[in-house]
Amino acid sequence: MNDASFEFSDQLDGRFLESIYEGDHEHAEMVFDQFMNSVNGHIDEIDAGYNSGNTEAFRKNIHKFKPVLSFVGLTKLTEAAANIEKKCGEVTDVTNLSALYILFKTELLEKIPVIQNDLIKLKSINS
Repeated sequence: MNDASFEFSDQLDGRFLESIYEGDHEHAEMVFDQFMNSVNGHIDEIDAGYNSGNTEAFRKNIHKFKPVLSFVGLTKLTEAAANIEKKCGEVTDVTNLSALYILFKTELLEKIPVIQNDLIKLKSINS
């Protein structure tokens, strides 16, 4: 596979990814690799904030992870994270956010294999 034929998965925001990487597939590979190496830690931190019942801890952990999502083409999840972050300031009981969080986490978990697959493709064309 050569560089010209590479396309990001249609399950990711390819237009956004092309705009930030501008064909630099080595940089995209590095960012996708970093995401894959850190995503489980981020999920654990977010879960810990949620499970603590501390709305502010939950908000901070969502906030910290939010920008990372866009860099792998999960712009819709970036928006969902921003919404959760905003809602954290409107509630005192984190369980009021459970429906939003379950949707967010479910979609995130569904997209991880998509990102992994694109990472494999990126490594293939960069080698």
